[in-house]
Amino acid sequence: ILENTTINAVHCLGRRFKGVFTPVIRIDLTKRDVPENWEVVIYHGKENLYKIPQSRFMENHQVVFDVSMSEADAEILKKIFDKPYVILKDHAEWALGIVTGENKKYVRRTKIKGYEPVYKGSDVEKYRLKKTPSSYIKFTPEHFQQVAPEEKYRAEEKLIYRFISNQLVFAYDTDKSLTLNSANILIPKLESYSIKLILAFLNSSLYQFIFSKKFNTHKVLRGDLEKLPFPILTEKESSGIISLVDRAIQGEDVQRS
Repeated sequence: ILENTTINAVHCLGRRFKGVFTPVIRIDLTKRDVPENWEVVIYHGKENLYKIPQSRFMENHQVVFDVSMSEADAEILKKIFDKPYVILKDHAEWALGIVTGENKKYVRRTKIKGYEPVYKGSDVEKYRLKKTPSSYIKFTPEHFQQVAPEEKYRAEEKLIYRFISNQLVFAYDTDKSLTLNSANILIPKLESYSIKLILAFLNSSLYQFIFSKKFNTHKVLRGDLEKLPFPILTEKESSGIISLVDRAIQGEDVQRS
């Protein structure tokens, strides 16, 4: 498409089919050589929002058509990625939540003897899990369809995040909690970078902006999280952020702080 056609317009039409959650996107093409400096018109509904150089798509990782990112958005992201940063790729442990294969058989809504809380995506809030879990399970991994190594669930501290979501929602856990497959696990291993710092950035509006513009998906994928930039901070900056995170974990509103 990029080499042999000009993209005249991309129409982001939203949800158009009953029972289908994936939004509809229409691409208008003309088969011909691409003129130099050709720009694609991006529509959201009937509104003409902005233009994007077609050449930008070719330069993107995996040739992604990042049509939700205007040129102004791209300039902001360039400024962010031009600063020194570290990433989670090769510096974190990951785990999927439990896939029981039959939740009706293994998951209970009330706690009974031998059962413990198990958290799903809707139980995950920013900074902390809901006080009252919606589900309980008896941890019998030999009976489940898919389960991560138990030490990932039982880590001394870890982050739990919503998997099916277009928002970044991460909670801090030190209770060695189990999760179902709509809530995944991240255990950062960045040198000199606290897990609470990672938590703060991932829950911030800035990182939601980066995530929505660069990836724009309804799933929070490991491969996307591994690309997010975490800035190099001074000790004073780090301690200030961590103190706010501690308050947020306790349920305090720290947005104005």
